[in-house]
Amino acid sequence: MGFLAIAVLGCSSSENSESSSGPSILPGALARMGDADSLTLEGTIINFQYELRLQDCFNEYRLVDEETGDITDLTTIVDCRRPHDSEIYSEFVHPATAEVPYPGKTELERWSAVKCYENFKDFIGLDYELSELEIGYIPPTQEDWEIGLYRVVTCYVFVPGSQLSGSMQGSKI
Repeated sequence: MGFLAIAVLGCSSSENSESSSGPSILPGALARMGDADSLTLEGTIINFQYELRLQDCFNEYRLVDEETGDITDLTTIVDCRRPHDSEIYSEFVHPATAEVPYPGKTELERWSAVKCYENFKDFIGLDYELSELEIGYIPPTQEDWEIGLYRVVTCYVFVPGSQLSGSMQGSKI
């Protein structure tokens, strides 16, 4: 499973948010697709997937230009106490040295899936197989790999078709 930049362990630091009675899953996803007039974005828009950090929660949006049909994918960082799509729970630097060529999308996705799975229980407090949460990951792109800027894999949790409320850290959900 890959990650689109439209589309993070703990909460972001915004203080003006609603309180929550504890971590939970909010059934039913909000509309995340529309034009500039109909789509309401919540949070701070990021321009680059590597701006997401540990303990960030985020939402994903798809903006469609009604005239041209062009699609723009947007990601916003939101306070974890507010409803959100996903939460970052771990990051790993791939062990390959700078001289190692791009290993291919399939190999990076395999490595990412294994590393994210291995750290799921430590963050959530429950085995993945018993959890309601799914694992997602953001591997480095071929371009980023080849220019040597980023070899980081970012792991996140989410529930398809639903939003999360509160940090999932230790939630045993």
